[in-house]
Amino acid sequence: MGSGLRAVGLALLAAAGTAAADSRRLMSPDGSVAVEIGVTESNRLVYAVSLRGKRVLAPAAIGLTLDGKDLGRISTLTAVNVRDVRERFPVRGAHAEGRYDALVALFTAKPLDGPSYGVQFSVANEGFAWRFLVPGKGSRRVEAEAACWRLPAASRVWYAERLSDWKLKTYAGEWLSAPLGELYKVSPQGPVQTMPLVAELPEGGYAAITEAALFRYSGLRLEALAGGELRGAFTEKDGFAVDGQFRTPWRVVLLAPTLDALVNSDLVAALNPPPDPALFGAGEWTAGGRSVWSWWQGEPDYMTVESEKQMIDYAARLKFEFTTVDEGWESWTNAWDALKEVCDYGRTNGVRVFVWKHSKELNLPADRYAALRAFLDKVQKAGAAGVKIDFMNGEDAGLVAFDEWVLQEAAARRLLVNFHGCQKPTGESRTYPNEVTREAVRGLELNRITENHLKKLKEKGKGGAAKAYVPGGENQNIPASHDAALPFTRGVVGNADFTPLAFSRPGDTTWPHQLAMAYLVTSPLLVMAEHPRRLFAEPRLEPVIPLLEELPAAWDETRVLEGSRIGEVAALARRKGSVWYVAAVNGTAAYKLVTFSPRFTGWRQVRLTQVADVPGRAADLAVSQGSAKGDGSVLVSLEPNGGYVAKLERE
Repeated sequence: MGSGLRAVGLALLAAAGTAAADSRRLMSPDGSVAVEIGVTESNRLVYAVSLRGKRVLAPAAIGLTLDGKDLGRISTLTAVNVRDVRERFPVRGAHAEGRYDALVALFTAKPLDGPSYGVQFSVANEGFAWRFLVPGKGSRRVEAEAACWRLPAASRVWYAERLSDWKLKTYAGEWLSAPLGELYKVSPQGPVQTMPLVAELPEGGYAAITEAALFRYSGLRLEALAGGELRGAFTEKDGFAVDGQFRTPWRVVLLAPTLDALVNSDLVAALNPPPDPALFGAGEWTAGGRSVWSWWQGEPDYMTVESEKQMIDYAARLKFEFTTVDEGWESWTNAWDALKEVCDYGRTNGVRVFVWKHSKELNLPADRYAALRAFLDKVQKAGAAGVKIDFMNGEDAGLVAFDEWVLQEAAARRLLVNFHGCQKPTGESRTYPNEVTREAVRGLELNRITENHLKKLKEKGKGGAAKAYVPGGENQNIPASHDAALPFTRGVVGNADFTPLAFSRPGDTTWPHQLAMAYLVTSPLLVMAEHPRRLFAEPRLEPVIPLLEELPAAWDETRVLEGSRIGEVAALARRKGSVWYVAAVNGTAAYKLVTFSPRFTGWRQVRLTQVADVPGRAADLAVSQGSAKGDGSVLVSLEPNGGYVAKLERE
């Protein structure tokens, strides 16, 4: 190995350290994450991870089976390059600047059967990741991948459950938790779970397992085994084709001592390539904003040219940048001319248009995506700002390739993209910043679907009463516990089009809870569920309008407040410019108290505008003005399933 490598943090360990005959140790720049890489006596490539001196991932094998050859069984592992990375880059989410401080090491692995390949490790202050770099020519077949994680046995794991075959298609599951040892049997859908899985570690801290830089490859799921081990699993049971030399996505475990560190992790984005300046230029055109949306309310005048023009009027009144023209516009007479008319009307009012489209009419690789290009040409000609592509319903290699085609072709036309009915994000929006959001979340559209379902039951004489709550069940409103889990689960891997603000269909939550979710779930394209007509028609919602007029869609800084606990209480302080906001939701049926100090503002005196629960009245808001000392404390009382929002300004 040589003394030069040891000088940059790579050293030999005793074989017992990783149950390996030959092992090396790599440490993150701040020393908090240590990884042991080794080759066992049975020639298996393995790794193990510690966080702040405590083992968080026991030795586990990694490898790749390509054309029948197991590349994970190797004879030698030779270091090629080790470098210390200190990178800063723009992001849109919890904060404005991403950080990537890591030791990145590239090794050459010589398998027992097959040509040598590269394996790269990133040991960052925020976690650990690995990927394979495989040379070669022509078409080959990835048959399996040995991607394994062995968390501490006493861990509690958060997973997204949906009791239908949509679970592994759209990632729209309800966030629930279970002991690691029971994860393999908790779901009637089977032991395969979507990413990320978020573990509360028994000795404190958190681990989130996911992947990064998913391009030209199949998306990975996680199979839970009876012993608690988690293994990677693909959609394609018989494997999938790759062409020429290829890189696997990064296999990632985020490691954080606190929820604040977890929410502010940039590792998934950092492991993606930066945007191509030839394609995106300075990038100003990729800026997001807020959007009104007519689909969720289901008004009688839904999806007419005139009603969509009225939506533009409402967007202008709210100072929103966008409107989303959803399913149904293609039935308009002379649809493309009518769409241009709507886009032109929006332009004169300072409001730009997103256009919905079902992916089945565009995902046609046999015609080399000519249908996709033709559609995007027409969208651009009509003057729209972007597209909402829906119903991909999976993450096999072909669908992943389609997503990237959409982003590339849209970028060439300076169009923004909102993906729906899709898989989890893996940091693609860093490489393609025209992706301003994606769904892959159990969002508030479900409250409308539930209401419609119960209405149909009533019309059929089967009763309109909701069935007993079933975790992960179909046709049920979003529970408060799901909302209180989102910032610390799905939210840690990327932006989510949750479509917040459901005042007319809040389920069992309060109006302040609904308002708070607009501040807690990050989406650079923030699409409001509620029809703005409802906002302006309801006097009790009048105090909300000034807040919506200045509602940020991305943040300069985020801090998780004390008292937050996954699924129980989510409380965040977030800054945009010189203004701070505090938002909190109660995910339980019990009363909760949250205390925060405005010390994070750095101000001696703070002016507060507060929106709180009204005891006993879920559909109401208690709005107050006041002040607080910068080093004092503010006590917040949350009703069952309640919420709270405060705007903090320097006094």
